[in-house]
Amino acid sequence: MLFVPFILAACEKEPEADAGAEAGSMTLETPDQADFLEEGTVHARGTAEHVSKVTVNGEAAKLNEGRFETTIELARGMNVVEASADTEGGTRLYVRNGVLAGEYKSADDAVEDAVVLRVNEGGLRAIGDLAEGMLADDLVNDSLAGLNPVYSDSYGVWGWDAVTIAANVDAVTFDTPRFEFDPRDGVLELTATLPNLYVDIYAWGEVVGIDFDSDVALWASSAVLTAEVEIDTTSGKLDVDISDTTITLNDFGYDTSLLPGDVESYLLVDTIRATIEEMLVEKIDEMVPPLLDDTLSGLDPSYSTELMGLEVDIEFAFAQADIDSDGIQLALDLDVAVPPTGAKSAPGFLGADLGTPDIDTHADVAGAISDDLLNRVLFEAWAGGLLDMKLSTRDGSLEPIMLAPLGVTEGTIEVEALLPPVIVENDGALEAQIGELLVTIDAKGSKLGDHVVASVNVFVGLDVEIADGALVLALGEPRLSFMVRENTEGVSNETMTNLLAEALPIDSILVLLGDFSFPLPELYGIVIDKGTASRDGSGVYTGIEIGVE
Repeated sequence: MLFVPFILAACEKEPEADAGAEAGSMTLETPDQADFLEEGTVHARGTAEHVSKVTVNGEAAKLNEGRFETTIELARGMNVVEASADTEGGTRLYVRNGVLAGEYKSADDAVEDAVVLRVNEGGLRAIGDLAEGMLADDLVNDSLAGLNPVYSDSYGVWGWDAVTIAANVDAVTFDTPRFEFDPRDGVLELTATLPNLYVDIYAWGEVVGIDFDSDVALWASSAVLTAEVEIDTTSGKLDVDISDTTITLNDFGYDTSLLPGDVESYLLVDTIRATIEEMLVEKIDEMVPPLLDDTLSGLDPSYSTELMGLEVDIEFAFAQADIDSDGIQLALDLDVAVPPTGAKSAPGFLGADLGTPDIDTHADVAGAISDDLLNRVLFEAWAGGLLDMKLSTRDGSLEPIMLAPLGVTEGTIEVEALLPPVIVENDGALEAQIGELLVTIDAKGSKLGDHVVASVNVFVGLDVEIADGALVLALGEPRLSFMVRENTEGVSNETMTNLLAEALPIDSILVLLGDFSFPLPELYGIVIDKGTASRDGSGVYTGIEIGVE
């Protein structure tokens, strides 16, 4: 687990107020604390008494008869809207409200194109390597018992019905096969090559009353099978179909020299050759679709995990499968389930216009994970109470030393996340934003009073990497915005904000995020434990490139 290191710089002390001046006051009515708003221009309004001027996020506001108004710009994601003013007596007033801005998508629907994956030339080669180990000659020979005798006949010689003959295939052998998948627009062209095909045959019968038995052999320098493979999706699953399978025996030959001269050996050879060809075609048709289905379905990274005691089920479904000249591209939709622990009201999770991800067509396996996926998971965790907690010295969940800066050893700290955490791109890099964490401290005899309520907004950069089979979002140095909302000391919230920022070791109290990681799938039975990850040009996808050894 990683701790978010809330390092709060000491705030500047307020200038001393003019004793003869009236105390000023200010409120920020809109945007309100924990609002869900649209991205772009919004109106900021509030009240201000006995102040010289008001600014909101640096924009001068129009002040008229105790009310102020201006327009500000909200970026997609978490925003801290700060209204500030100086009173006539020289005291600095400010109000900070954390709000979320953007478009919101329903948490009741699946996240479309949450993950897009590609299996390119190197990945298809790995699938071919896997197939080579699956089609061995013993697999073919296991099917012979049900086919024998593969040939039987009787016919006349010089007008006599004097010849009977039957034949069994004793063994089929070939060297290690080669499987090649060549992507074309819409289909995979399969070529399976079985080098040094050799067929041992035992023939027996009777010729004009004389019994005989002998060995017969068929061979080819190679058996080459070709087919077309199509991949589609049905009800969230992959549907693999193989068609137009053909076979060619190169440099075909046979030896029937030990058969009696009156036996029409060409009939036997043609029949057995056709039987072997049909059997090999049947084996390829049986083997390839399940092989592709199993290996590609292994790219489904559905999993269940536990986040701070909450069971989170993440289910994917294949939404689209396309074959182009570089390989196979698969799009997966996402659904997330977290048992709710409390009521959270929101118009939905922070969404984005996903567009088309820029996926590497040269890496063995490549993909793109959408910000919608990450924000949906965080939204569900938030809705399930992931960031809500209550720590107390009474039950041991809060160590007394954590309250020492407040001058007490007993008390409680309660945390409630008013807004869902989000992940957005900022200057080409990912940033985690946690808005309006409401922190309530009850500690009798505290230097800050018996009861204080404050809100914290957190902005922390994320480094993207692949480690231990997962896409890991490693936390960087945070930026914070801090505001006291209530206190029992009878002093201004601004004053209490300064005191609390200096006194409270929030880094030791709030365990907000562990490693945020996204497990990568197992491919061909190999756990992917290394690769590269970076933001792609779309601004809403994290690209991954993986080599398969």
